[in-house]
Amino acid sequence: MTVHKEPRRISGRPPEIAIPFENILTSGCSFTFNNSAEHICTWPFFLRDLASSNVLDCSQSGAGTNHIFNSIINEIENNPKITPENTLVIVMWSGLSRTDVIAPREITKDWHFMSNYNFNSTHSTFSIFNHIDDSSNDDISKLCRMYKKIVGIDSQIYESCIKIVALEAYLNAKGFKFVFTEYQDISSEFSIINEPIASAASNAIAKLTSVGEYSTAINELEPDGHPLPEGHLLWTRHCLMPYLIKNGMASAV
Repeated sequence: MTVHKEPRRISGRPPEIAIPFENILTSGCSFTFNNSAEHICTWPFFLRDLASSNVLDCSQSGAGTNHIFNSIINEIENNPKITPENTLVIVMWSGLSRTDVIAPREITKDWHFMSNYNFNSTHSTFSIFNHIDDSSNDDISKLCRMYKKIVGIDSQIYESCIKIVALEAYLNAKGFKFVFTEYQDISSEFSIINEPIASAASNAIAKLTSVGEYSTAINELEPDGHPLPEGHLLWTRHCLMPYLIKNGMASAV
C-alpha cells in the first residue's frame, strides 16, 4: 500500500496541542493530498507539526468516497503499525458524485501521475472523473464520458452515502477514534436522494466548517478554488484543533 511521502517538518515550531496518538491516518482528495515532497501545503501535515505526531496519508487528487473508504480500510487491515490505541483517523470526504474503482496499476499510473494510491504491487485507485475535456479521445477519457452518461450522479451519491455509514460502523467496531469532515459543504448532494441512508451519512460528518468554506471566507484560495497553504494552516488551527480538544481527542499545550 502507498502512504505518500511526507514533506519536511518545520523545525523550531513548538506543538500547540497534544494528541494521545502516535499516528494520524488520513484520506481525502486534493484538499488533503500534499502535492509537494518538501513543503507543507495541506492540513494533515500542519496538524502533524502542531501536534508533534506522525501522518499516514492515503489521499489521492480527484478521489471520491469510494477511494476514501477503500484506502482507509486497506491501511488498517494491512499495516501492522496501525492500531486503535496508537492511531487517530481523520477523513475529509470529497464530492459524493465522484466515482473511483480499483484497477491494475498499468492503467492508473499515467492517469494519476502525481498522487496515485497503490493498494499493493498490482492494484491502484482509478478515478472515473465527472468532467473530461471533449478534445481528449484516448480510451480512458472515452470510458469516463460514457460511464457518466450511463450512470446518473444520484446512483453514485447513494453508494457514497452507504460507504460513509459503512466506514463509520467499521471504525466503531474496530475501536478507532475518528473524525469525519468534508472538503466543501456537501449538504446539497445529500439532499439529491431523499432516503434515510443520506440522513445517516450526513449525521456521521462532524459539525465543522469545511476547509474550503473557511479558506473562501478568509480569501486564502488558489485561482482554481483550492485552499492556499495559509488557508489549510488557519483552518487546522482555528477549526480542526478546537474540535479535537472539545471532543476529547486532544488537549491544549
